[in-house]
Amino acid sequence: MLGNGFISKFYFFGETVLLLLYVNFLWVCFTLAGAIIFGFGPSTVAMFTIFRRWSKGEEDIPAFKVFWQTYKKEFKRANGLGLLILLFTYMLYINFNFLQLDNEWMQQTIKNVLIFVSIVFGIMVIYIFPMYVHYDNKLYNYFKNAILITIYSPIRTIYLIAACLTLYYLYFTLPVFLFFFGGSLSSLVIMWITYRTFLRLEIKQERLQETEA
Repeated sequence: MLGNGFISKFYFFGETVLLLLYVNFLWVCFTLAGAIIFGFGPSTVAMFTIFRRWSKGEEDIPAFKVFWQTYKKEFKRANGLGLLILLFTYMLYINFNFLQLDNEWMQQTIKNVLIFVSIVFGIMVIYIFPMYVHYDNKLYNYFKNAILITIYSPIRTIYLIAACLTLYYLYFTLPVFLFFFGGSLSSLVIMWITYRTFLRLEIKQERLQETEA
């Protein structure tokens, strides 16, 4: 029994590693196929769609079929989301690096505001793609709901940020992981945590509705 359990877990681990490698390869290829700018959004949505199904406990996921179908279906809408994220990121980058004021106090104040906005935006981005594949909503609502989830689930959000920082440390220390697993491993970890956060919030909402009824 012990041997069978170990073999089963080892087999599951091996399958997960292969899935991570393959999905990361698909993500890179389809992002490049869309000239990066137009491929990033739909490729990332397709990747998170696969790992949402993995987080739900589905086995034998047809990775290429799910990725390709999602990429085609969500191409326009996901590009809208991806371009908004890239545009806002570019604006923050420009302001950080090129904004110069004569007043030193004002310069520092604006810099602190930009740091705060960047942190909030970073948290929003972490939640947005998992929310996109889990809920059907308008693009504006994904940004708004990302903030609401952060407020309603601060402990889970801290847990999520800690996981992302751990991944960053892993990629910085061992860049080979970034090359082979950068997108897919980040997506899997983020989706696994956020999926359970969404389920908890849905259960709380159902209980609240039952209480009000």
